[in-house]
Amino acid sequence: MIYGMYLSAQGADSNSVRLDVLSNNMANANTTSFKRDVPVFRMNPPFEKKQGPLNGLPGDLENHTGGISLESIRTNFENGSFISTEGDLDLALKGQGFFQVGSRDKSFLTRNGSLAIDADRRLVTADQNLPIRSKDGNDIAIPLEAVSVEVSPDGVVTPIDGNGLPLGSVGQLAVVMPSSLEELVKIGNSLYVTEGQVAPVKEGVNIQQGFLEASGTNSIEEMMELVTASRMFESNVNMIKLQDESLGRLLQSMPRR
Repeated sequence: MIYGMYLSAQGADSNSVRLDVLSNNMANANTTSFKRDVPVFRMNPPFEKKQGPLNGLPGDLENHTGGISLESIRTNFENGSFISTEGDLDLALKGQGFFQVGSRDKSFLTRNGSLAIDADRRLVTADQNLPIRSKDGNDIAIPLEAVSVEVSPDGVVTPIDGNGLPLGSVGQLAVVMPSSLEELVKIGNSLYVTEGQVAPVKEGVNIQQGFLEASGTNSIEEMMELVTASRMFESNVNMIKLQDESLGRLLQSMPRR
């Protein structure tokens, strides 16, 4: 009886984690370049089997599971669809890679290419006002006389004056990749940090100007999973209550000395 309560408790705990992850995915269904998280669970062997009892497992516990527990929460980095904005400062990365933003001392990675020009005429992220880095690690400054900006597929930034004439390149956007996507840690606002090294993406860089990458969350699929996880959580909680009541009735029926 107690064994069953432990299994149900593990099921409830696992589905509670699943609900948290799915809820966060749902909340970011409209967040530019958001990457959905996926909880990964492992099935455990029975406790007695794991400990290796000398005389074998009692009853049919050999055929039972030891419940499930959280293995990890992984991020699905599959590319999202592109949304056309026709904005000069809206950029989307086609294929792998990340923009590098922040300072030399504290940099972040992001696929959110929604940019703006700050008071110092630097290209910065529109949401956090973080400078976007060039391939040489410097800020990218836009001249005061520029009325628009052109960004080539390989990231070369060229300001355009009021007569439609280019003012010359002011830098090339840094597009980098970490040594492993597993090293990336989400810190919110579509930003990532990594303790490992990052390297420039040498081939296949394709920056689409006038587009933004949509969230990787599918609202309908996420809602269906959310409902399923909610029902599974409720079922496990009800099983705990049922087994607790059954155990209570059993103890009450035992003769007292």
